[in-house]
Amino acid sequence: MTSALALPPIGSDVGDDVRFVARWLLLGGAAGGLAGFLVGGVGGRLAMFVLRLTSSDSVVGVQSDDDFTIGKISSASLFLLLITAFLGVIVGVAVVVARSQLPGVWGASLVVAAAGTSGAAAIIKPDGVDFNLLSPLWLACLLFTLIPSLAAALMVWFVRRWQVWWWQDRRRTILASLPWLLAVPTFFVSIPFIIVSVAAGTAVLRFRILRTALTNRVGLVVVAVLAIAVFAVSSLELIRDVGEIL
Repeated sequence: MTSALALPPIGSDVGDDVRFVARWLLLGGAAGGLAGFLVGGVGGRLAMFVLRLTSSDSVVGVQSDDDFTIGKISSASLFLLLITAFLGVIVGVAVVVARSQLPGVWGASLVVAAAGTSGAAAIIKPDGVDFNLLSPLWLACLLFTLIPSLAAALMVWFVRRWQVWWWQDRRRTILASLPWLLAVPTFFVSIPFIIVSVAAGTAVLRFRILRTALTNRVGLVVVAVLAIAVFAVSSLELIRDVGEIL
């Protein structure tokens, strides 16, 4: 049986290309959404709970950088879970695209490193409440450096395991795609993102020169250089910010 995720042959109908792109984007978003919810959302709240216990009582009631009250469970916590799931969907799509060009263990490691460091650099800021009032500061920096890296690693693992049966096992595909529902509250952002992603992916397949780049070393080199650049720039920013915090 031909895999539902196999690249359509050159000259296929535009519908075949659209379905191919949509299936891969659905896979990436599902894996990313679940990883974002579990690691970024639940894991992030657990990290804040640990830091609440290791910090002084003066932080209780303070508004955090994520706009929820430290030491209090509220609707803001649910909103945070939804946001991390939606961000996971976006990152998951990027992970699928990058992994299509960066195979093997080295490719997975590079993707995780780039996604993890860029995520940590975006979270850890020296002018934020979380990295001034919480203590110990080294633990706060460590936890929020690990969380995006673990989320990215889980996305890569999900994609590798799920692509074997994706779309061919409809029940498992529907069940695994449920994290997409967490993006519903961000409808006005997620719908344009989906449309643009499908359109861009389909366009790449329709233009022979771009399609050829996907199947030879050109695509590999371009994506590898971009991933290395993201990792390098994010690492420098993260080192600078952590150094300022500590």
